[in-house]
Amino acid sequence: ARLENQLGELTINRNGLALQTNQIRLGLKELVSRFERVRATVEQLQGVSDQILIAPERQRQPVTIGEFTPAPPAAAPARPPGFDSLEMDTYTALYTHTQTLLEEMVQLEEAAADIVLFNRQAEQLLGQHRKMLAQVQDDLMYARRVPLGQVLNRFPRVLRDLSNTYSKPADLTLEGTALLVDKAVLEKLYDPLLHLLRNGFDHGLEPSEERDRQGKPPVGQIAMRASYRGRQIIIEVSDDGRGLDLERVRQRLVDLHWLSPEEAAAANPDQLHNYLFEPGFSTAEQVSDLSGRGVGLDVVRDQMQQLKGTVTVQSTPGQGTQFTLSLPMTLSIVNLLICFVGSTPIAFRSDSITEILVPRSEHLTQDVDQTWLTWHDQQVPVYGLGNLLPYRCLRPELPLSQVLAAVPSPADWEAPVLILAQGNRPFAIQVDRLVTEQESVIKPFGAALSPPAYAYGCTVLGDGSVIPVIDGQAFLDDLLGRPATDAPEASLERAPLPPVPQVALHPATTVLVIDDAVTSRRTLALSLERAGYRVLQARDGQAGLEQLAQNPAVGLVVCDIEMPVMNGFEFLTARRQNPALAQIPTLMLTSRSNDKHRWLAMQLGATDYFTKPYLEQEFLGAIRKAFGT
Repeated sequence: ARLENQLGELTINRNGLALQTNQIRLGLKELVSRFERVRATVEQLQGVSDQILIAPERQRQPVTIGEFTPAPPAAAPARPPGFDSLEMDTYTALYTHTQTLLEEMVQLEEAAADIVLFNRQAEQLLGQHRKMLAQVQDDLMYARRVPLGQVLNRFPRVLRDLSNTYSKPADLTLEGTALLVDKAVLEKLYDPLLHLLRNGFDHGLEPSEERDRQGKPPVGQIAMRASYRGRQIIIEVSDDGRGLDLERVRQRLVDLHWLSPEEAAAANPDQLHNYLFEPGFSTAEQVSDLSGRGVGLDVVRDQMQQLKGTVTVQSTPGQGTQFTLSLPMTLSIVNLLICFVGSTPIAFRSDSITEILVPRSEHLTQDVDQTWLTWHDQQVPVYGLGNLLPYRCLRPELPLSQVLAAVPSPADWEAPVLILAQGNRPFAIQVDRLVTEQESVIKPFGAALSPPAYAYGCTVLGDGSVIPVIDGQAFLDDLLGRPATDAPEASLERAPLPPVPQVALHPATTVLVIDDAVTSRRTLALSLERAGYRVLQARDGQAGLEQLAQNPAVGLVVCDIEMPVMNGFEFLTARRQNPALAQIPTLMLTSRSNDKHRWLAMQLGATDYFTKPYLEQEFLGAIRKAFGT
């Protein structure tokens, strides 16, 4: 009933928005019409101004104004006899056009005011629409949720059967069974929780005789507690058994040749706990139907990663062990952090990021081939996200989405850093810019695509822009990999990430077009894009230098000569002063065909010189020649 009511309200609101949109459309149509009339008047005004400059004595002749043509003046003087200039005004064509322009401007102002009013009304309706959509979303998510007890309430009987079968008395305590969980999440929780229950019963709880000797109650206690923590669900599975035998874990790691005896002895408890979740690791002496069936805790971690969650363990010898599962309340709507890698937007799941920071220069140190960040009194390796993403493709340079407009940061700030962690090992991933954090819906990729394992899906912004979403934990797992069970050289502290060459666009695919005429610039850009090049655009030489500074992948420049701010000759001069830019081939494309301009351009370092109009195939051939292809 609540959803039906909300949908009815949304339908009413949608009709109101449609009406406002139609009013804005009509207002814009009127505004365009009035603008055309103003432009025509301005053109006539310019013509009169030119006539005054050429022949001032003709400025009083009447001219056509729109559809109205004033009557031609009589042969009599422009002013009636007997009146001087102070007693009778004389109106010229310039005055007439100016008055017409002022009237049109007043009408333009009225049309713009109408559109502002319509827009304000539309914004109010959109605000109501946004609130109703949020309510519908909450109601829909509530409808999708089911009590966690539907899974947890199965385990008392499972533990009771295990206790009777193996003659080991144990009780199960459940807390938080009324918590609501997304049905898609709940369906995948049973197997990992069952595995942890069996593991705690077999490895954790001691036999009754041993518990008596230790002064513990004869009946072992296992507890499953669930709670909310922000937008996460925390499930703790604990027992009051013997705890983890770290010496046994060390010996097992040595037996498996994963660690040397020295490395095993130096390992701290947190490092040893991480190895419990590696494939093939088990402390069971022999395989049984209860646990140690050749399947270890790695299955629990894999299943939690499928749920975009994590699992950690804490243990106190002689007192018990606790496994903590952390997973999102829903798999469809999550918080995303949007950032830029170059000009490409990338989104990270916020719950996979440990911390976001903008480091000071004194917190960064540079080795021969590695940058380090001082973070919480430890040295964390820093990697550029653009260097770690092997999936890059040629695409045209699109206008920046207004949804992704970021607040510019001071020039002396370092690039932002995302702290990601695999277990207790942190990594610093550097991005170019941060945009925003927002709650969004994640859409899965289509079957035709084969994305990497860490690409969780994609999200769609308000303007239709599609942004890939990366799961930080899976991203690190993909980069680091897991140690092979038969690799005796595998050490506890895995080696740093190997230097990954930056997979960027080849310089020969990127062309910068510098021209102040927007039509010529866009026409040339379309021609180059059809030929397979990536195209950047700049309206003058100064903007071209800024583009070159921001895009080191530019492999060739096409430049005009006559431009405001900085012309083509000045651009060539500035280019020669920078050794990095001086190596970039530069083709001049201009309407100036005389030898003087050509000679000066070639003297300043131009690679070739073309005049407009040009033959497209000949020009493309010169570009390929400049690239050496």
